[in-house]
Amino acid sequence: MGVETEARVIDAEVRPPATSTLGAWWIVVLAGASGLVLLAFDRLRWAVVALAISLWLGAAIRAVVPERTAGGLVVRSRAFDVVALVVLGAAVLTAGLALRRT
Repeated sequence: MGVETEARVIDAEVRPPATSTLGAWWIVVLAGASGLVLLAFDRLRWAVVALAISLWLGAAIRAVVPERTAGGLVVRSRAFDVVALVVLGAAVLTAGLALRRT
């Protein structure tokens, strides 16, 4: 019953660069960024609509595009990702349009 005293070397996992595998995720990011730009210019309702549309665009891309191309949109199963993005888009739109401007 001995304890191993020699150090073991564990090889690092080889991974491709993260930005090259994000794929179609960048389209959704640009659409979401347009919503943030609209928000910066005090266009709350348009910003909310743009953010909701960017989430729905992500759902559409995830539903149609293969996993290799979808890149950063692939989180769980295809069905879960699509449903989650559609529900989040609806929640953003509902919450944003329910806000009152004072």
